[in-house]
Amino acid sequence: MRLHTMTVTAFGPFARTEDIDFDQLFNAGVFLLKGVTGAGKTSVLDAVCFALYGSVPGHRPTARLRSDHAPDTLRTHVELQFSAFGRRFKIARTPTQTYRSTRAKDGTATHQATAHLHERTTRPDGSTTWEPVSAHVQETGAQITALLGLTKEQFCQVVLLPQGDFAKFLHASANDRRALLSHLFTTHRFQDLQTWLKEHRDTVRDNLQQAQGAVDRLGSRIEQAAGPQLAEAAPPPGAPCGTDLLPWAHDLLARATAAHDTARAGEEKTDQIHRAAKATLTTTGDLAGRQQRYSEALARRTALDQSREHNERLRVGLKHARSAEHLRPLLAAVDAGADQLATTRATEREHRRLLDTTHANATTPELEQAHQDLHTTLGRLEALRPREERHTELAHQIFTLEEKEKLGKEELEDAQEWLDIWPDTHATATDRLAALRSAAERVPQLAKEENALIRQVEAAENRDTLAAELEKATKSANKRGDQARVAQKTWLDLREQRLNGMAAELAGDLQDGRPCAVCGSPEHPRPAQPSAQQPTRADEEKAAQSYEKARKLHEAADQARTDVATRHAQATGAAGAEPATLLRTRLEQAHTAHVTAQQQAAELLEAQQALEELQAEHNRRAQQLTRAQQQVTEAQSRATTLRQEQQQIIHELDEARADAPTLERRITTLTQHRDRLADVIEHARRTTAAATRHTDATETARNSAVEAGFPTLDEAADALQPADTIRQWQTELDQRDKDEAAVADLLATPELVDAAQLPPADPIAAQTALTAAETAVKAATNTTHEARTRATEIHRLTDELTPAVATLELLQADHALSDRLAEVANGRSTANTLSMELEAYVLASRLKEIVIAANSRLLNMTSERFQLVYSQDKDPGRGRAKAGLTLRIHDNWTGLEREASTLSGGETFTTSLALALGLADVVTGEAGGRPLGVLFVDEGFGSLDEQSLTDVMDVLDQLRAGDRAVGVVSHVGDLSDRIPTQLHIRKERTGSTVHPVLADA
Repeated sequence: MRLHTMTVTAFGPFARTEDIDFDQLFNAGVFLLKGVTGAGKTSVLDAVCFALYGSVPGHRPTARLRSDHAPDTLRTHVELQFSAFGRRFKIARTPTQTYRSTRAKDGTATHQATAHLHERTTRPDGSTTWEPVSAHVQETGAQITALLGLTKEQFCQVVLLPQGDFAKFLHASANDRRALLSHLFTTHRFQDLQTWLKEHRDTVRDNLQQAQGAVDRLGSRIEQAAGPQLAEAAPPPGAPCGTDLLPWAHDLLARATAAHDTARAGEEKTDQIHRAAKATLTTTGDLAGRQQRYSEALARRTALDQSREHNERLRVGLKHARSAEHLRPLLAAVDAGADQLATTRATEREHRRLLDTTHANATTPELEQAHQDLHTTLGRLEALRPREERHTELAHQIFTLEEKEKLGKEELEDAQEWLDIWPDTHATATDRLAALRSAAERVPQLAKEENALIRQVEAAENRDTLAAELEKATKSANKRGDQARVAQKTWLDLREQRLNGMAAELAGDLQDGRPCAVCGSPEHPRPAQPSAQQPTRADEEKAAQSYEKARKLHEAADQARTDVATRHAQATGAAGAEPATLLRTRLEQAHTAHVTAQQQAAELLEAQQALEELQAEHNRRAQQLTRAQQQVTEAQSRATTLRQEQQQIIHELDEARADAPTLERRITTLTQHRDRLADVIEHARRTTAAATRHTDATETARNSAVEAGFPTLDEAADALQPADTIRQWQTELDQRDKDEAAVADLLATPELVDAAQLPPADPIAAQTALTAAETAVKAATNTTHEARTRATEIHRLTDELTPAVATLELLQADHALSDRLAEVANGRSTANTLSMELEAYVLASRLKEIVIAANSRLLNMTSERFQLVYSQDKDPGRGRAKAGLTLRIHDNWTGLEREASTLSGGETFTTSLALALGLADVVTGEAGGRPLGVLFVDEGFGSLDEQSLTDVMDVLDQLRAGDRAVGVVSHVGDLSDRIPTQLHIRKERTGSTVHPVLADA
């Protein structure tokens, strides 16, 4: 992986767009990110991490990535180009950001996070283009992780060695170190395996308990199915054990089978007795039935003899009814004709009541003549309908013309009134237009005067503000100057005192037998003694540092005063000496005049349009006057002609209406009278036809009745019977004949005659014997059924018990194995000689690799003095299953081990850097060994002495030799001389900026 270019906009301390060319920096192998504290050196690394993973190192929120210096119109944006596996990509991201907006209701708007990943491809013609890969935030993150082979945490640990995190891993407790390593190497899967083994062991144990319970329940059910007698004869084993239960179950099954065979033999014997009793009952019941049938036949013979006279009367009545039956339609026709004749006569009378007295009793020919006369009259009246419609149309047209005349007169008056005031209106509009044109011509000059006053007021306000700031800055510079002079005097006094007592200071380093650094003598008879107030070198250096700090503060304060004085002079030159209050008053007056002129100028176009519209309205009103005059004249002339035609039509209609109010009412009345005459004529004709039909039907029926043997129609009607009655009489007679024949057959049957001669049968005694036999059979059947059910149930449960016992034995073996594996993986088994959990064992192995990789650099950095030592000692209070991840320092100069907390600041940085580089190597190997072309080291170099710094730089040069660029983030001055290729981050009031400094520049 190699970075190429990066562009950041409104990100962190960078207020605008800054471009960084990593290719130029990487060509030098080692480069320096330089800047004062807070300039934004670490923000460059944050931008790299944000571009790739959408967040910054650590747990800081992305909502605060937007620069506070950036203008509202500029959105936070980071774009990074990088290479991986020979492919070049470009990724652009924006975080979720809130900015001021005039469109939003609450004054703020939110821009959601975005991500766009592109890959550079080559077209067939050799040109290159960026092809989109992903435009979704989460999908882009997954693509980056797949391309680099590193998660964000691994990337920060391998590529970005973040500020303040070096010593964190070195001084971390074993528990914190365990959490970090587990996260980096994703060893939670081993913890998951431990958990799974334990859960599997628990599951198998539960299954084993369930299987044991199932076997126990089957044993209890077998004992229950066997019953008390079999259970007493073969009691179950004492302890629940599958192997012992099977023989016991088979023994019970054999006993139950034998009991079933005995019960079946008893059931067969009782069944034979039952069959014999059943046969006896059948024979006795048959004899009793034949004797009962003979007795019933004798009783029926007696009843038939008693009803013989009634049957003869039925036969005579049935004969007469059948003779009159063919006269039924003729008699019905006579009755129907009489009913119809009565109905038609009544209907005719009802319709005649609706006629006037002239026609109420008229004959049919008279009614027909009156109907024809009315028809002729209605034809004549119908011919006058168009004239009535013309009358209505003329009334409407005359009304329309009158309205048109009225409207014309109103328009005539309206136009004349408007034209009367036209001269005054036109003069007013012309004067207003001239005044507005004059105001519009003054607008530019008034705007120029207002703008000049605005600038002068702003300059005056700035002048007054800077005057107060200048006074404050002058006081601060004077105060800083006094403090610097006091600090300088203190430092010089201490220096002079130290020089005066230098002999005593040198004497403090003298040792017997060693030559003096001044005179060379190995003997020191009278070494100088220090005074009680003798300052040390540290005192002098501290005073010098205080003076240097005070001097710089004085210079900064003096420079600030000079800057304020310069800006105050510029503001005074722009504003003049006039007070700001007077200038504001003049500005308000100029603004009022300017606004008034603008408002008048804005009305100019409207006034021009109003004058043009007024002239157009004058032309329209003149045309309206002429048109209204013509409209009134035409309406009056046309209305006179139409009124004459209307009077002629009124005369014709009055004659046709007679006494009716309208012609339509006259036609309606005559039409109703004509229709009533037609109804009466029709019903009179129907009455005549009904009378003829009734006479013919009566004559025909009378002749047919005489032929059938009935002198009159009334006698024939009396002989008629309903069809149901005839069928009932016939059925009764037929049944009488059948009963006579059936009784005769029964009394002549030999079987019945023989049975009547035998003694009476006793079926009750036979039934009692059969009931006793059935009771015995049921008891034997129940006994057999219970024995069979018991044997079947024991057999079924024994079949279930066999696989249940087999399953129990398998689960016992499975539980023994799973319990052993779970105990070993969780460090609780004696087979685990290290007493370590599986995840702890893996982490210990990884830490051992990290220590080996770190020591290869630490020895070089510390001149072969220090190396890291890994210990597997258990952490206090962690229990026997938690392996320790303890790191200690072995001092090759003393041969002793010591805690990392005893290292000095520079030694801590060197050791932490070596440990971080070793951790990076192991994490890279864990991620697939993909080459990483860059490493950023953030801060810590200020704690190194000259030699240690040289050793560290040598190690970083070795990384460079491995084709890996190293970016050092620091503000240490010595590194500027050692690393010529630099990226300066300059801190300014308006935001930081980026300035590359190349070695060959």
